[in-house]
Order: sequence, then structure tokens, then C-alpha cells
Amino acid sequence: MATRTAPCYRHSRRAAAIRCQRCERPICTECMVSAAVGFQCPECVRAGARRTRQFSLAARQRPAVTIALIGVNVLVWFVVAAATGDVSLWGGQVTSVHFDYALFGRFVDEGEYWRLGTSAFLHYGLLHLGMNMLVLWWLGRMLEPGIGGARLLLLYGVAMLGGSLGALMLDPDAFTAGASGAVFGLGGAVVVAERASRFNRQDSGVLGFLLINIVISLTIPGISLGGHVGGLILGALAAGVLSGFRNWPAYVRLAAASYPLRFLPELVVVALGAGTVWLTLAAVAPRWHSPLF
Repeated sequence: MATRTAPCYRHSRRAAAIRCQRCERPICTECMVSAAVGFQCPECVRAGARRTRQFSLAARQRPAVTIALIGVNVLVWFVVAAATGDVSLWGGQVTSVHFDYALFGRFVDEGEYWRLGTSAFLHYGLLHLGMNMLVLWWLGRMLEPGIGGARLLLLYGVAMLGGSLGALMLDPDAFTAGASGAVFGLGGAVVVAERASRFNRQDSGVLGFLLINIVISLTIPGISLGGHVGGLILGALAAGVLSGFRNWPAYVRLAAASYPLRFLPELVVVALGAGTVWLTLAAVAPRWHSPLF
């Protein structure tokens, strides 16, 4: 049986030596360009150079969505302080606003679904707010230049829902509030992004920071372990979806040929968030009187 080597996609009369590591098109020795892993075709190399230039430009821009999220959290704290008179430095009381909008299993089960989101913008004391916003600024400045403000907001929202799910699983009868579930999710996204980029996972210090804070959540009462872990898991899953699609050669080729497919990773993340809400309302909140764990 005779076999025939595929021709180079740029030089039809030349036999291909290998396939491009990124797009898998056959390339001859003249078209082979050494990359970090294997060889790529000239088009993929130029596309990578454009992405690098775009990232460098974005890195010099202000992380607008991160700043907006911090602004909303700070504004809510001032509104709550003005309405209730609670200006505690740490461990503030369950105010009337917290009673109406913080996470609480029985109230969620009775139909107050907004608590899954509003609880993430309430805090107990100025230090609680300050620490969460400091970490949000740190992580947002890492993520937003690389993935864009819209995807950062998407990750934040899904991680927030994951934090609500985790908090209701472990502490359904406590008034839980704070942005830490969403912030932990952004931390998980940074770790996933570093791994996908083949960087050392400990270069940024985020992995160590997350591990230390999980230990603190286990040892100090009053800290929502479920909220932290739930946000971390959902944020990492969402980031894995976004990076996984874009590192999948078959998807890259399809998305290049069909514009609507370019939004498929984001749609999958939205579905992940919707599934989290469904699981929370259908299986977790109804068990507020007998927690799963």
C-alpha cells in the first residue's frame, strides 16, 4: 500500500515535515518556527506576537472593572453605615440591612433569592471590607489586563454564586456576608491562568495566599469556610473553561471560521453559574435546617 506525505499548507509542492503545534496545519522545514513547545507556523507566530502586544498595551491601562467593583463595595458599606449607624472596625453586628440582604438559608428557601448576590456586597466592619478590597485590587490587577473586564466580571459573578452555595452548605443558619467568596474565586482563576500559561504556579504568591487563608478559615471561628472554598472552586472551574477552550486547537480553528463560536467559552461559564444557582435553590437551600456537612 502506498502512502503520501501531506504537503505544506503554504508550499503545496513541498512535503510537510511536521504539523503546527497550535493549529495542526502541515508545515515544511522552511515554515517551521521554533516556539516555547515544538514548532508553529508563521501565521500562529504572528498571531501570538499580536496578542503579546495587546497584552502589553492592556497592562498599562487602568483595571476599570476591578475599580468599579471596589467602588460598589465601598459605597454599599457607607450606605449601610449611614442607615444603621454601625461603623464597627471589625465584627460588626447583624444590622437591619444584613437581616434583609445577607445570606441565610431559611430566607433563601422561602424565596428571597436575591440574597445569593446581595450578600457579597455587605461586610461586617471596616477591616472586613478593607481586607477584601485590598485582595480584590491585587488579583484584579493581575487578571483584568489579560482577560478583559467583561470576563473578569463573569468570573467574579460565578465565584460569588459558588461562595453562596458553599456557605449555605456549611453554615445555612448564619447571616453570611462579604466579597471573599468572589475574591477567592479570582485567586483560583489566577492559579489556573498561571498553570495554563506554563508559569510556575507559585510565582505570584497567590497559591500560597489561598492555602494560608484556607487554614485560617479552618481555625478561626466566624469565618465562612464554605464561602471561601465554594468561591475558589467555581472561580477555578470557570477560569479552566475559558483557558481550556482557547488552548484547544480544534476550537481555535472553528472559532476562526465562525464568529458566533467565539463566545462559546463565555456561554459555558454562564451555564456553570446558572447550574450553581439551580443546585443552590433546588438541593442546598431546602436543607437549611439540616446542613449537608
